Amino acid sequence: MKVKKIRMEDGKASGVEMVDVQNRSGMHFDVNISRGMDIPYLDFCGENIGFISPCGVVAPEYFDDKGLGFLKSFTAGFMTTCGLKVAGAPCEYEGTSYGLHGNLSHTPAEDVSYVIDENGETPCVVIRGTIRDAIIFGDKMSLNREICCYYKDRKITVRDKVKNEGFKKVRQMILYHCNIGYPILTPDSEVYIPALETKARNEHAQEGIANWMHPEVADSDYEEMCYYHKLKPDENNHSKVAIFNPELDLGIAIEIDLSTLDNLVQWKMMGAGDYVMGLEPANSTIDGIEDAVNNGSMKYLEPGEVKEYNLTFHILKGREEFEDVKNL
Repeated sequence: MKVKKIRMEDGKASGVEMVDVQNRSGMHFDVNISRGMDIPYLDFCGENIGFISPCGVVAPEYFDDKGLGFLKSFTAGFMTTCGLKVAGAPCEYEGTSYGLHGNLSHTPAEDVSYVIDENGETPCVVIRGTIRDAIIFGDKMSLNREICCYYKDRKITVRDKVKNEGFKKVRQMILYHCNIGYPILTPDSEVYIPALETKARNEHAQEGIANWMHPEVADSDYEEMCYYHKLKPDENNHSKVAIFNPELDLGIAIEIDLSTLDNLVQWKMMGAGDYVMGLEPANSTIDGIEDAVNNGSMKYLEPGEVKEYNLTFHILKGREEFEDVKNL
């Protein structure tokens, strides 16, 4: 098991610091401590799992928080965290304008530590840090993140604690933008989402709702489609979603704690050069603050209150493991 700190030096990535992790299972990933402790790179035995956008890794100083400016530095990667004041579409609410997906993923972490912990039965890498989303005269929130990876396990756990550091009740939105790309995602890949209910985000997505679970051949004219899924819970109020490539006999599953992440957004983008599917656990809908308030999905934190969010990413090796995911 290896863990080390690296610093990028070229282009717009210059100055970005990451924690690079490799374990005995063949799993390798990076945690971007310059950008919200997100996970841009994830691979298994050399096979890529996530999706890196055309802009690549971009340092936080290039962030444009106006409108859709977020897309200019949206690495995507395996996981980008959106929030904490807004997650989803840019909007205006109560006289304040909010850009796409909020500021969290472009904010450097502080109090960062990483260590190989050998005190338990199995050694593990533990990475911790804090990201602050606060402003004078406004909402004051923080996210404390712990990422853990054990010696031989093909999984990563993410445990987040979001705290209202202020003295007024605040709205709080969070979305984990988990992005699966080639070669895990191909037209022959299988998508598993145990949905009790599925709704198209807009009229365009409604046109393709009968085919939401099927990837297609890359199309340069493809327009993204998004769907809201209400997931079937297991006995622990968890659920799993997955994508599996039968040719590679390899896939990825996301285990979600539904007690706090009660929405799943599916982002289907089959564009040539932008070929990606997002499986995105969230605590609200993503069509603006007003929409989330009106439909009842908006969450709130009282002064000093802490909310915990838990995700586990499982690399699936073989058809049997994929079928086990489907047997809730």
